[in-house]
Amino acid sequence: MEQIAAHGAAAAMSGAAGFDVGAMSLSKLATHHECVTIMFTDIVGFTAFSKECTPGQVMSFLNELFSKLDALLDKHNVYKVETAGDCYIICGGLLDEDEDGFQAVAATVMMPNTGEPVVLRAGLHSGPVVSGLVGSRLPKFSLFGDTMNTASRMESTSLPGRIQVSQTTYELLRDPRPSRWHPTGGVEVKGKGLMHTFLMDTESTRT
Repeated sequence: MEQIAAHGAAAAMSGAAGFDVGAMSLSKLATHHECVTIMFTDIVGFTAFSKECTPGQVMSFLNELFSKLDALLDKHNVYKVETAGDCYIICGGLLDEDEDGFQAVAATVMMPNTGEPVVLRAGLHSGPVVSGLVGSRLPKFSLFGDTMNTASRMESTSLPGRIQVSQTTYELLRDPRPSRWHPTGGVEVKGKGLMHTFLMDTESTRT
């Protein structure tokens, strides 16, 4: 992941210095990573919220939430890939024993339209990716590959307040509390068919 962080730094430097990214070769722009874990999260109820609030309120809300999530990145030794609307994407090695820390922090932020704590839906998948810079003006650091697509599907088919992982990610986990993970019996994933996945009990679902 040091390589990924280095590419991110290079993107910032090239934008500041007017570096001609377009003149770089593909081998310098892209790096292959054999196994990276990607986590997608989104906010449950965000579509309704964004319709009921002003753009300024939406921006202020997302800034508060994402700033709190950003503060957890070093703790979990992960890297933020990007945010897109209410979607927050990170990558790195597997999250540690406090995987639901992102859920706990999100719950400290209130939805402006309902006054209820924020609930996240999350999904993880592990596999190969290619990272690199895209574009010649204000180049954007991005990740590419089926791993990204599958991680996104893990999030979209997950449940509110839950973390869903693929079979691949589950087999890489070294969770000291394996009883927290429950097989879903399989979920239908667009372009993939039936995938065996696991859901983690988070603080909100434990009794």
